[in-house]
Amino acid sequence: MKTGVPLKVRMEGQVEEIDSVSDAADFLQRWPIERRGHIYRSALNACSAAIAAQISESDAMKVFTGFARVSGILVAESGPAMTLEARTVQSRMPRQGRHIPK
Repeated sequence: MKTGVPLKVRMEGQVEEIDSVSDAADFLQRWPIERRGHIYRSALNACSAAIAAQISESDAMKVFTGFARVSGILVAESGPAMTLEARTVQSRMPRQGRHIPK
């Protein structure tokens, strides 16, 4: 089932559009073995659970999006979504000279 706006990811210089849980699962099957960690397994498990109708496809795509973001393969879209993403990342960064409470 298509999820609406396709998610764009980059692997080996190629940009791919992921617009369904099946696409995400197929992409994860091609992910390099040496780069498979706990975030990869979470994304694969979420996709498998969605395919088996154990969780929603929306929830599985959220997990896959997190995997793509953490892995550094998520292709940022230009426009308002990119601005929002930049703001979100910036808000998590400590300001210079600011002390972090112990």
